[in-house]
Amino acid sequence: MQTSQPASAAPARHHLHCILGITFGIAVGIGTMVGSGIMRTPALIAAAVPSTGLIMALWVIGGLHAALGINNLAELATSVPKAGGPYAYARRAFGDAIGLLVGWSDWVTYTATIAAASVSFAEFLSLLWAAAGMHKAAVAVTLQAVLYGANAVGLRQGRVLQETTSLLKTLMLLVFVAAAVAVAWAVPVAPSRPASASVPAIGVTSVVIAYQMVVGAYSGWAAPAIFSEENTNPGRSLPIALALGLLTTAVLYISVNLGLLAALGAPGLGQSLLPFTRVVGAIGGPIPGALFAVGAMVVVASCANAVIMSGGRVLFALSRDGLLPAALQSVNKGGSPTIAFALAATLSISLAMTGSFAFVFGLIGTLQVLIGLIVDGAFFTLRMREPALERPFRARLYPYLPALLLAIDGALLVLFARADRTGVMFALGLAAACVPFAWVARRARLRLSVVGT
Repeated sequence: MQTSQPASAAPARHHLHCILGITFGIAVGIGTMVGSGIMRTPALIAAAVPSTGLIMALWVIGGLHAALGINNLAELATSVPKAGGPYAYARRAFGDAIGLLVGWSDWVTYTATIAAASVSFAEFLSLLWAAAGMHKAAVAVTLQAVLYGANAVGLRQGRVLQETTSLLKTLMLLVFVAAAVAVAWAVPVAPSRPASASVPAIGVTSVVIAYQMVVGAYSGWAAPAIFSEENTNPGRSLPIALALGLLTTAVLYISVNLGLLAALGAPGLGQSLLPFTRVVGAIGGPIPGALFAVGAMVVVASCANAVIMSGGRVLFALSRDGLLPAALQSVNKGGSPTIAFALAATLSISLAMTGSFAFVFGLIGTLQVLIGLIVDGAFFTLRMREPALERPFRARLYPYLPALLLAIDGALLVLFARADRTGVMFALGLAAACVPFAWVARRARLRLSVVGT
């Protein structure tokens, strides 16, 4: 682990600040997970599986699935407290090639999340300013430019922004849940389909696609581990931050979906592009709708900020280990990997220009399971190969719970591949896009080795 330095001292070139703790870990976990996923996926999931019981079951299962992942990740993160999170563990277990695949795929997942969040921001802004609806791509790009700029100033600025917005959006979502329950009790929203209309049969493919979006909504629970190297006491802080971040998010997700289903019903929820606005509209008057739009914009902007912070650290770690060009490990005086931010901005802005939320979000779910499967394997490999490795936290019920997670992630990857072949092919293409960068880095290492001899 990197040696801690005084908070007042500027870090040396290529070094990160070590100033983070539990509060930031919880904030970045909530910030990464709670964003455009919870604002948009409830309607998409209800459209795929219009059954209240099944919808709620999927959200609960998604939380339990993530909890199994945290059980493994907390051990890995505290025993290998290095920047980059899952990448660091995969590389230690399987070497450079698999480490690069995981790190790059993780980074692509984060940039796709930024794109989805910025597109959602533009859609919510259009509720206040109609012209924004005709310029969604421009609004999404502008939001990203502002957030990347703020984080390029330094880690302290990004930390304050994240902790503040994570708290605000948690409170806002809880207020919405109360409002949705009040609407369901006092002002029933008219159903979108006639009461006599039959509910279509729900197939296995529909359930798989719905769960793919649930996985995408929960993706980001590993974010606190990415900042291990900047944490003052990772052995103690990380397990707590990972657990509380996920617990808070799961409670929010389940509560929000219960509120939406109580107000709209499963068929009505599935037919509402922006179901939150439909519930708020039932209250009446322009003020609730305007307040909701502002709150929704805070939710997705906070998510984008957390993901920007996380993605830059992944590229930094890959570059420092010689798997990507050395320029990406450049860190400014504020402790921010600025060139890594610039590369991330290029991809996230390109994805945002597509304006397609459902496609981007399905991509996130697929990549998340692929990464999870490799990290599951790294967990078992390090347990067997390095039994003496110091482990401040040990996974509970080893090997049963870790083995269950490995089986689940393997089965999900197969199911996702069958249900969404286009998305899987696109995901694999993005994963393979790291090859040219790795080739450039390898040539640079070879030149340095020749000069050294």
